[in-house]
Amino acid sequence: MTKIADRQINDFAKKQWEKSLAFLQGHFNLHRTTCEDIFQESFIVLYENIKSGKLDNLTSSLSSYFLGICKHKALEAIRATDKNVTIDDELSLSLMDGGFDEEKINSILALDADDTELNLKKGLIVREIVKNLPSPCNELLWGYYRDNLKMVTLAKMYNYKSEGAVKVTKHRCLEKFRNRFSQIVKSIF
Repeated sequence: MTKIADRQINDFAKKQWEKSLAFLQGHFNLHRTTCEDIFQESFIVLYENIKSGKLDNLTSSLSSYFLGICKHKALEAIRATDKNVTIDDELSLSLMDGGFDEEKINSILALDADDTELNLKKGLIVREIVKNLPSPCNELLWGYYRDNLKMVTLAKMYNYKSEGAVKVTKHRCLEKFRNRFSQIVKSIF
């Protein structure tokens, strides 16, 4: 990797540090030192994936992908301590594989359940629109609808003063999404 790429990765790590620690502490109730270790391990995985070219076709934001790695590593740490924690493995990997909660997507769009092909097209459009929304909209909508994060967690992750501030911003972002979605659907259908 070039020095410029290394610098960009280091800048990314600095930006993700507090957000990731807040996510891990809030979502998994882990000690700060454990969260710091998880961050370091996750960053190594991210760096190796970048070097190997695994992220060349990444469909989510790098931030969401990195939080997925953190989430996966946190679940590994919890399992390693042998705590009696029930974990849904399919859900725990949703950040890693770009999986979505289809029920939440459908609730946004109020899709007609009788037209499967149309629903698939709309789902693809949803993913593309959210991916291309400017920050913080893409992160908030990915975090809430795809990653199933709570408003309190999003507020901590993105340094909002309150849960209410996140709700207002998410509402504005959802309006941007709806407008863009309507434009695209009208032009296609």
